[in-house]
Amino acid sequence: MNKTALQDIQQSLNAIRGEIERVDDETKWAALELMLTTSSSVVALAKKMAKPETKTVTRTVTVPKTKIVKQEPQQQTTSKDTERTDFTPIRPQPPLPNQQDDRDRR
Repeated sequence: MNKTALQDIQQSLNAIRGEIERVDDETKWAALELMLTTSSSVVALAKKMAKPETKTVTRTVTVPKTKIVKQEPQQQTTSKDTERTDFTPIRPQPPLPNQQDDRDRR
């Protein structure tokens, strides 16, 4: 801080102190209130200057909604349902009539 600025402030405070001694109590209280409001504004300015500037960045993150699917228990098939009971051989089907014509031409 500049030394001359501090000396100027000290001289001003000494002048105020000298004036306060010559006045009545009400004026002393008014002067004290003025000095307190001045001090609070100086403190607020000093805090603002000392505080580092920070930027707040807000980002919107989308969260996918999950769909809950309830699965009902499946009925198990018995082996009797899947067993083959007819043991006759399976015969191939004859070709359709239009396919028989194409076969002869080849």
